[in-house]
Amino acid sequence: MEFHRPICLLLLLFLPLIWWLSQRSLAPLQGARRLTACVMRMLVFSFIVLALAEPRWRGATRQQQVILMVDQSLSVGDGALKAAERFVGTADFGEASTAWVSFAGQTRIWPDLEALKAGDENLLVRDETRLDRALALASASFDAGVVKTLVLFSDGVSTGNQPESKTLSDLGIRLHTVPITAEEKPEVLVREVLAPASVREGEPLAIEAVIQSSISGSATIDLFRNGVRIASRPQELRKGANTVRFDDRTEKEKLLYYEVGVRSAEDTIAENNQTGVAVVSEGVSRVMLLTDRPDSARYLEWALRQEGIELSVRPMQAAPTQMSDLQNFDVVIMDNIPASALSRAQMNILHSYVSDFGGGLLMLGGDQAYGLGGYFRTPIEDVLPVSCDFQKEEEAPTLALTLVIDRSGSMSGENIELAKAAAKASVDLLSRRDYVSVIAFDNEVYPVVPLQSAQNASSISGEIAAITADGGTNMAPAMEEALRQLLTNSAKLKHVILLTDGMSQEGPFAELSAEMARNGITISTVGMGAGADSNLLSQIAEWGGGRYYEAVDPSTVPQIFTKETMTASKSAIQEFPFLAKPVRAVDFLEGVNWASAPFLLGYVRTKLKPTAETWLMTERGDPLLTTWRYGLGTTAAFTSDARNRWAVEWLRWPGFGKFWGQLLRRLSRPTSLGLSEVQLQETAGKAMLTVDVLGTDQGFPVQAEVSARIAGPSGVAESIVLNKQLPGRWQAEFPVSERGVYSGQIQVKEGDSLLDTRFFTLSRGFSREYLMEPTDKNELEALATQTGGVISPDPLTVFKDDQRSAVREHPLWPWLALAALLLFVVDVAVRRWPDSLSPKLT
Repeated sequence: MEFHRPICLLLLLFLPLIWWLSQRSLAPLQGARRLTACVMRMLVFSFIVLALAEPRWRGATRQQQVILMVDQSLSVGDGALKAAERFVGTADFGEASTAWVSFAGQTRIWPDLEALKAGDENLLVRDETRLDRALALASASFDAGVVKTLVLFSDGVSTGNQPESKTLSDLGIRLHTVPITAEEKPEVLVREVLAPASVREGEPLAIEAVIQSSISGSATIDLFRNGVRIASRPQELRKGANTVRFDDRTEKEKLLYYEVGVRSAEDTIAENNQTGVAVVSEGVSRVMLLTDRPDSARYLEWALRQEGIELSVRPMQAAPTQMSDLQNFDVVIMDNIPASALSRAQMNILHSYVSDFGGGLLMLGGDQAYGLGGYFRTPIEDVLPVSCDFQKEEEAPTLALTLVIDRSGSMSGENIELAKAAAKASVDLLSRRDYVSVIAFDNEVYPVVPLQSAQNASSISGEIAAITADGGTNMAPAMEEALRQLLTNSAKLKHVILLTDGMSQEGPFAELSAEMARNGITISTVGMGAGADSNLLSQIAEWGGGRYYEAVDPSTVPQIFTKETMTASKSAIQEFPFLAKPVRAVDFLEGVNWASAPFLLGYVRTKLKPTAETWLMTERGDPLLTTWRYGLGTTAAFTSDARNRWAVEWLRWPGFGKFWGQLLRRLSRPTSLGLSEVQLQETAGKAMLTVDVLGTDQGFPVQAEVSARIAGPSGVAESIVLNKQLPGRWQAEFPVSERGVYSGQIQVKEGDSLLDTRFFTLSRGFSREYLMEPTDKNELEALATQTGGVISPDPLTVFKDDQRSAVREHPLWPWLALAALLLFVVDVAVRRWPDSLSPKLT
């Protein structure tokens, strides 16, 4: 017997105190009755103290518990489940209790086989086999005080860490393994693709692919470079491993992602037919231009080619969706692209490209740029050296803006929150001379904010925040209310922004829009989500002299509202001839003859951020060219354009190409100083990053700190700090769960000094589960042997022959507590028993 809390036994030292107090008690008890009551109290106290100490009786038991583990990953199919059914159909479990575990990438526990078979196997993430996690969970699921036995039905191939058999042994768990061989099917897959980690521009390179086939036959092998197929060839495959080689020559890409694909009529699984490898090329400086009009980029493209800079022109619909696409470029130029053309994820990728990977970003001016493009309070505005709002001039025309917001039931959740955020952002863009009102509607109309001065922005935002979603959709009364409010206002410009996500009840929409137009009120409409009535909304915008926006992605609504607010104010664009005025000398503007620079014809007004630097300004003192550092990168804002609108006179200026070439080189990401080497090794869903910092004449940098920013295929970046392992060597692990290219940038610092920065990539293909590897009987036998189990056990005898015993603890405190309670009742009876009924004690 043992006590779980033996310190509680010290309370027994108070027993004499109970005796002493009972002798001095004023209770009318005499003789044996007083003695009996005192003994009862001492026994009650003793039993309570013993119960608090939690005594346990430890005894040996042969009671056995068996947990049967069924591998349901893709490489096994339903073979493990069928084998488990056959096993339990003939097994003699005796008095043993059973439980079931199914596993693949995730693990589930079941009370019996029927529950396991009825469960949703897709919840297990079948393209992985995490045997290590499954064994850990099963080990923790045993009852206390039983003989513990696991029976594993699996092929023994794990995509995670190798399971620790020693841990099972330390827990007294015996593991029996039943090897499962999956049904053999015709299968052709790309096992791996090999290529050099880096090459120089123009250098030839070989790409080798290992094609694994379970049958002999013909197939077609394709080679893709950065998503474009560049080669295809027929290939006769023999059973087993086949090596296929392609030759290529690097051109101007910074990052080459080669993928090899195989096509075969006999193939059964498509997921393992293509995988790739990333190659870094040290090419010439490359710049990406994202523009609303690709044809207008020919002037800048020609000028930069003369400066030795390669310009890749893309329409705004082809903006990068993955970080690996951006890593081919040193600078990205955004030429008159509205924020509504970019998803939030694309903006975050551009933000990370600058801050985490040292890329350069330049925004040019235009009627879709800066605040006019809806970039107010976006990740793009964060990285720019200017703010996308500005202080309107006193002589600028006043604006009366009415926001009409659908608050019907379909707007509940994220939609109404985005609409409210959009309304608040619009209010914040207005000047103190402007007016604003907010109208919400469902079946009825709710004037949330009556038309008033925009200088009350804080209280207006509070009223907007209180809007909730409920009811139907009826737009016409809300439009009538907007017209009524604006008719009586004296502002020079009057504008309505109408947002809805549904189909409205019928109403006089054409008449109301025409009435607004006759009174100088313009109306723009926003259809939120796929359920909006795009035909009606576009007609209302056309009738009302405004614009229609189809916000299929609701997250773009705030950008649409701010764009509309800036456009309606008609004061962001300044169109008149002016000369660019250098503020002070700087290296990247040297050699440009500003005295001969012709007029620019317009620009977008912005507001300089506090730590940004202005290099060119307009004759009115507004910033024209500004730069600043953001994270690891440098960004610039040029508020005029580089096309045949405002810069039409510059296109013939001899300094045009020199100016842009020098500016873009200033913005380009820093290149490695060659003081570090990077190695990557992927295992079990993780990658080991090793950085060797090369020594100098003074030896290895002792006080160096090495960190990295790593972005997965989705573009989300995370920071990691590498730990020093040896002099000059730092290491760290990071997860690689997504398929695609991981991009990273390391920084080696010593104090405030940057010793080196280096770019690296890692390509992760399909899961190892799709390799369809043969059953690993050696691993299964080793797991069983090291825990005292057997491979392929006999279900009739394996449990009966188990001579192990376990220690079972029997808690005694409930019995002690019950005894204390009964004695307490006896004690009360002794004390309360009437004297007339008490036996005569002499």
